[in-house]
Amino acid sequence: MRKLFVLAMVAFSVQIFAQVGINTTAPSASFDITAKEPTGTSTTVDGVLVPRVDRERAQSMTSVPTSTMIYVNNIATGSATGTTANVDTIGFYYFDGTVWVKMATGNGVNIYNADGSLAGVRNVNLNGNNLGFTGTGNVGVGIATPTAKLEIASGTNGTSGLKFSNINNATAATANASALGIDAAGNVVVQSAAPIQTRFVSYPVNATVTESPTLQIGTLEFKVIPGQCHTGGTGPYTTIQSRSITGAPNIGIVHGQYGTSQAVGQGGFQLNYPISIGTSFATIPATYIDCYNDGHSQFMYFSYTDQTYYRINYHIADGDSLGFGGQGYIFVEYQK
Repeated sequence: MRKLFVLAMVAFSVQIFAQVGINTTAPSASFDITAKEPTGTSTTVDGVLVPRVDRERAQSMTSVPTSTMIYVNNIATGSATGTTANVDTIGFYYFDGTVWVKMATGNGVNIYNADGSLAGVRNVNLNGNNLGFTGTGNVGVGIATPTAKLEIASGTNGTSGLKFSNINNATAATANASALGIDAAGNVVVQSAAPIQTRFVSYPVNATVTESPTLQIGTLEFKVIPGQCHTGGTGPYTTIQSRSITGAPNIGIVHGQYGTSQAVGQGGFQLNYPISIGTSFATIPATYIDCYNDGHSQFMYFSYTDQTYYRINYHIADGDSLGFGGQGYIFVEYQK
């Protein structure tokens, strides 16, 4: 009897140090469990029953081997500290050598069913695939309740939080001047210049000044030719000249001309006539003011050549009573 027992133990040891099978005589792994009833309608239970413990029992275990698995069936005991810091719900856990780690069940805890915090830097390699956000709802960056498809809240007053890299890098952006635009392909780009620009130049007004400094904006250049400022307001009057700087005439329409004068003389009126601005300076017709008295003239010019809009203002201010003498200035606004 003793010999048979020893023989049985030897045979069992061989199986332990080889492969062990349950419900199979040909195990294909160190431990192979085969369902007793793999098919059919049998009501017999097949499966592995993992040890069930409460949180306090899991927290009390010491010298736990890595990869040990348990099922925590009660979290009313113990606390979510130490080795059970992650044990906050009923479910499966495995030991990673330091703490019990929750095992994903069903869909697991992810961005689709739970809030959370990144544990570190995360980068997504699209690997040639698209990432799309479809359907209703909004996306917020820095804000939990976005009111647009994409809303960014930087949290810093005066800073939008939106920045583009490698955009129109051949044209450097100019602070407080460059603007965003859309190219023919629908890409957001930095425009080489702001859509609305302004230029200003001033000059003294007296009998010896024959013309103002030039002012260049868009494809045109302007200057003022002062009249006889010392003759008491008689002509010739101060006029404005312009020229095209593109090497070809600039064709457009002058309209909305309006003038005022301190003395009795030029009043408000409207003009609407075509004009061709050549490459040499020439007076723009019907744009004049009295140089001896304070005066102002404004007119608009729409260029069909380069599809731009100009608003031109030129002024004379008599500052003798203030001690600075007569001064003039040109102000031009350009919008493309």
